[in-house]
Amino acid sequence: MPCYNFDADPTLDEIIAQQGKGPIADLSVLHGDFWPEEESIESFLVALHEWRGHKRAGPAARPLW
Repeated sequence: MPCYNFDADPTLDEIIAQQGKGPIADLSVLHGDFWPEEESIESFLVALHEWRGHKRAGPAARPLW
């Protein structure tokens, strides 16, 4: 496990070099695959609302977005 110097004040370029990271050339690597395609956006928003711990007050509750 690497040892960190919390008193250091590295630049962003130094952090990038330390982590071996660089610009993202292919945006498809950012594409998540966490929701089935056959599910609607409404189902996703309801699930997101529940994951965040919000309770719906019934059908007349205000929209999630």
